[in-house]
Amino acid sequence: MIDPNEQYAYFTLVGEFDPADISLQAGTPPTECWIKGSRNERTHLERKFSRWSLFSRLDRTCDIEAHIRDVIDQLRANRKGFIDLASKYGGTMQLVAKFNNDYPGYHFNRELVESLAEFKLEIDFDLYWMYSDSREDSR
Repeated sequence: MIDPNEQYAYFTLVGEFDPADISLQAGTPPTECWIKGSRNERTHLERKFSRWSLFSRLDRTCDIEAHIRDVIDQLRANRKGFIDLASKYGGTMQLVAKFNNDYPGYHFNRELVESLAEFKLEIDFDLYWMYSDSREDSR
């Protein structure tokens, strides 16, 4: 059996800061954060920058557009704070997708694009096609 596609989105800030200060200005705790100089448990190396991220709350089988809207809804709870943070630290909407069975294509309607622009966000795509000749559907 082939796993379903997995997609998600999150708002992230990267730079020289204390994540606790970002949480205060954002008015919400992050889904994930770390501070420069801390140890990356996966690689055991020292982190070269701080990061503060707020992930979509949706199931990862939902489409990417829904994930983006969910993150934007969270940002709108403190619109001014997040606009200021994104302007100061270069906020990014990170989009991640692992395609196991098909590529659904993306279409961002005007409202979605305007929402991303409202918060002055860059967009970064990490898209992975998980195809393998050894999969049962490739024979």
